[in-house]
Amino acid sequence: MAETSAASGTGSSLVQAMQMGSGVDIQALATALAEAETQPKIDSYTKKKDASTVSVSGYGLLKSSVAVMKEAFDNLRNVSDVTNKVISNPNPTALSIAVSKQSELNVGSYDITIEQLAKSSILATDSFSGKSLSLNSGNAFDITFSLGSSAPVTSTVSVSTDTPEGIVAAVNAAEIGVTARAINRSASGDDWVILFEGETGSDNTFTASSTPDIGLADSENELQTAQNSSITVNGLDTIERPSNSVTDVIPGLALELSAVEASAIRLSIAEDSSVLRAAIEDIVLTYNAFRATTTTLTTTDAETGEAGALEKDKTFVSMIQSQIKGLLDKDSSTPSGGLSTLRDIGIRVQLSGELAIDETAFSAVIADNLADVRTMLTADTDNQTDFDGGSKGLALDSSLVLKGMLDNTGAINSRQVTAENKIEDYEKQLEALEKRLAATQQRYLEQFAAMESLVQRSKSTGDYLKGQFTAMENMYSN
Repeated sequence: MAETSAASGTGSSLVQAMQMGSGVDIQALATALAEAETQPKIDSYTKKKDASTVSVSGYGLLKSSVAVMKEAFDNLRNVSDVTNKVISNPNPTALSIAVSKQSELNVGSYDITIEQLAKSSILATDSFSGKSLSLNSGNAFDITFSLGSSAPVTSTVSVSTDTPEGIVAAVNAAEIGVTARAINRSASGDDWVILFEGETGSDNTFTASSTPDIGLADSENELQTAQNSSITVNGLDTIERPSNSVTDVIPGLALELSAVEASAIRLSIAEDSSVLRAAIEDIVLTYNAFRATTTTLTTTDAETGEAGALEKDKTFVSMIQSQIKGLLDKDSSTPSGGLSTLRDIGIRVQLSGELAIDETAFSAVIADNLADVRTMLTADTDNQTDFDGGSKGLALDSSLVLKGMLDNTGAINSRQVTAENKIEDYEKQLEALEKRLAATQQRYLEQFAAMESLVQRSKSTGDYLKGQFTAMENMYSN
């Protein structure tokens, strides 16, 4: 169309420059007529395309807002996510603690005394004047270990290099449950001793002997005897374990013993509802944000006069709003203690339509029925899948409702896809109309060019006749 316009414009200009033809700007006339015929349709489809483009963005924003709400409910679906207990320990120097499983912790107090720590057997050798000193004239020799107290097991370690260094390497490589290390007791010379250490616990005691004799059977070289740890918990004494890590006495709690402590250490376990409170607040905030988003999408801006992206689909958006608001009254599939809905734990709809937490009601139900709240929300489960056929708790029940809205086959996505398809259709229509506009303009130009040629021929004939008449008049006047 640009080439035709340029060529035709040049032709029209030449005609007018030569003061030939009708004097009409046929380029402008052809363009005006073609646009008058086609431009209204182009404008109409352009407007429809722009409206569909805006609605696609609107549906995307609506889906995003619903997805944020789904995430808020997902944060409540696992009992371990909303269960939190605070543990106080007045003597972490003697006793350190770690939570092994939050859900197994029981609220209460535990008085613990540490009667003895678990130890390992430690044997030393005689002193050597060097770590590379030959102990058996360069010949290999064996060290025999008797491991265990009740049913000893004999293990023989072959020492191929008869030096303190060779002994350490051979024992460690044997991996029999005894480790060896060489220590120089002298600050400035050589006074090397080999220490053999077993695992903690009375059942892990050991003895050792060798030829040549390196002092393993000497009583003065028996530095430490293996023993179990022993504690008293809430009056039950002599609870023994082979190590200083006690993981099976207090449910959900691992104890690490560090020092003997005759005075009772009181561990206190109390409920902490702050995590649950934060998750409930998140639902309130995301709902209010969702409500604000839908209002923006379906109303005209008072200052700019710009219509909301989904104002023409307000009925559909209102339906989505109604379904999500209905989650407030949705019954949990695992009601407990008379609690079944979000309203039961103090979530209220204000006159403005926004959600808020009734502090009095929420505090009361948390204080009196915290376990029931967890059951109602989570079914006391962790990592339950969407496809689990069992009861899921209100949080997962609600999450599945929102998931249905976000699915590819869901109503929001279907409307968005429809709008996207319309945009493609409008683009095709506009492309066809642009071609039609160019063809119409070309047709008018060709018609006007033919008219110009006819006018020019008529004008030339008139000029010729006028010249003949003028010549005749001149001849007769002379």
